[in-house]
Amino acid sequence: MAVPLLVLLVAGCGGSSRPARTGAREIPRELASEWEARASAVAHAAAAGDDCHALQLAASLRDDVIAKESRVPNRLRSPLLAGVNALADRIVCQVPPQTVTVPPQKPPKHEGPPKPHHKHDHRLGPGGKQGDGG
Repeated sequence: MAVPLLVLLVAGCGGSSRPARTGAREIPRELASEWEARASAVAHAAAAGDDCHALQLAASLRDDVIAKESRVPNRLRSPLLAGVNALADRIVCQVPPQTVTVPPQKPPKHEGPPKPHHKHDHRLGPGGKQGDGG
């Protein structure tokens, strides 16, 4: 993954392991320390399997690096931007599908009054013919 490369790049360009120097040859120490910590947080989230959180952290880091790129020496901008872009582009957040339970629908109610039912006299008279029933 690109996280170790990014951490090394940031740490090697003004991280706290070097003596304090000022000049346009390195990333300012406070930026290098901040970005190194944030890149490590991305790595930890990804290693824990929380890709969605890792992606959020990586995108936030990328946005911050882009916003502050004017504070980075010209010779380091391209590799730093390539590193944060590659980091954010490699992480894939797949939201697990959610099961949605839909309550069963009730049968539709009949609208209006019921249709009239014709009454039939089904009683048979003498000889099997319909008669008056009596």
